[in-house]
Amino acid sequence: MTSASWPMMLVVAFHALLFHAMPRFSRPDILFAVTVSDAFVAGDGRRLLARYRVIVWCGAAAACAILLLLPVAGSARGAWMMMGAVAGNMFVGVSAWLWAHRKARAHAVPHSETRTASLVPRDTSLPGGALFAGGPFVILLATAALVWANADEVPTHSGRLGPFAPLALGGVFAAIMLTMAVSMARRTRQVAVDGLAAAAEQRFRRVNVLVLVLSAYGSAILLSGTTLSAIPAFQDALNGRLVFVMVPLMLFNFGVMFWMLRVGQGGQRAVASIARREVHGDATPDRAWKLGGVFYYNPKDPALWVEKRFGFGYTLNIGNAGAWLLIVMMLLPMIAMRFFF
Repeated sequence: MTSASWPMMLVVAFHALLFHAMPRFSRPDILFAVTVSDAFVAGDGRRLLARYRVIVWCGAAAACAILLLLPVAGSARGAWMMMGAVAGNMFVGVSAWLWAHRKARAHAVPHSETRTASLVPRDTSLPGGALFAGGPFVILLATAALVWANADEVPTHSGRLGPFAPLALGGVFAAIMLTMAVSMARRTRQVAVDGLAAAAEQRFRRVNVLVLVLSAYGSAILLSGTTLSAIPAFQDALNGRLVFVMVPLMLFNFGVMFWMLRVGQGGQRAVASIARREVHGDATPDRAWKLGGVFYYNPKDPALWVEKRFGFGYTLNIGNAGAWLLIVMMLLPMIAMRFFF
């Protein structure tokens, strides 16, 4: 056993815990990314879940055994063997998921094409409104004004935009985050029509939208602080103080993750089963989910965002042309870095 075996074993254990918990990261009536009946979840589904978890933990145990038996050697060969053991554990977990997904498909509930709509319009606004959403751009513009006012003290830069390059990059990133937030607020599939299930779903969506808006704030603050810290007049004022802004944002993200673990996908695990009696699944057809429920492809679905079949939050409907526009936008920061710097 090498000194690097223990960190690798921790990675294996983390992957095993993640695969162990993954079936729960979905709506109550979705198992292994398949819409199933409550009777299946309570009966054969439990046995399928148990077998899946046995496979996951057997794979993790085998990977740990290999890591323990590796000879003490700091050679490149030993490093590749350790990486192979970790990769093998991941392969076992993914294979177990695909196997369980295929078994669950045999018990899938037929998809209903019937659509119901609420007469009460849902709230599609951004949390805090448009003024709050424009805050990242205000921060970046204010920083640009300070840089301009202190141009004599700004170090020289070789990039095309000089000291304004980080601010321009922050503007691009903020625009992407806010575009995603607006589209998620307005172009998501509403599953429940009304009642407690609909309220929980809308609350879940607004929290996800808020995370995107705050991500825009985080990038604007970080890049503005980095830009100003290069100016002697602001170095003492900013030295070590950015953490007091970034840490609350990080804590908020951890709080959101913990909250999502409690309420479940769509907020539905926090809703009593009787309040969900008219809601089954996530209103998307199982056949449109590809690679074990990872990708959603449905050109007939006008929704741009749909709830993930496992995990938390939303994923794009890659059968929608608008989704590809967003995917291209997500690549813009990398293009901007080559252009600005």
